[in-house]
Amino acid sequence: MSLEVVQRKDIIREIKPRKLPNHRSCPTGPESWCKWQKAVALNTHPRLEDLLPLLGQEMKEHLLPIYEDLSREDLLERCLGGHTQNANKSFNSTIWRLTPKHLHSGQKIIEISAYIAAGVFNEGYTSILRIMNALDIVVGTQALNFAKNTDEARVTRQNRMSQNETKAARTARKQQLLEDNQLFEEAEGPLYAPGIAD
Repeated sequence: MSLEVVQRKDIIREIKPRKLPNHRSCPTGPESWCKWQKAVALNTHPRLEDLLPLLGQEMKEHLLPIYEDLSREDLLERCLGGHTQNANKSFNSTIWRLTPKHLHSGQKIIEISAYIAAGVFNEGYTSILRIMNALDIVVGTQALNFAKNTDEARVTRQNRMSQNETKAARTARKQQLLEDNQLFEEAEGPLYAPGIAD
């Protein structure tokens, strides 16, 4: 049985209701962070308050289906290659487009940017129109058309980019560019480096 399967079963066992505490995965000995294992090592009885679960039963009932859904084997297999995040479309990229990292922004500005980015990331630019509407800003037909056209273009562009032929062509172009740059560097030598002018 693989380590991932054991870990998944341990997490599910932790979330599912149980009557007896399960501390077999906790480190043993008197220096353990686990109160149960520490009490066993010191031949004492752990206090009941120390053994109460971190999550209440109601919270566990909500978390278990989410965890089981996100840890499905078919879903995790797609992540094996490690190329699961498109930096241009990631949520963080959407936030930092609104508030660049190199400019100082306060916590409130970052928080507002995160809310706007979540709306744009999940629902497109029409979510910005809803924000404007909530602020009592009159939204005209031009803004509505712009949001719809931008969202349609975004979906079309993403569909085109997700096609295998397009991915293969982009990968080939990147590889060719890397090879060309390596060739230029070998032929010309370093054009800039610390101490090169000395």
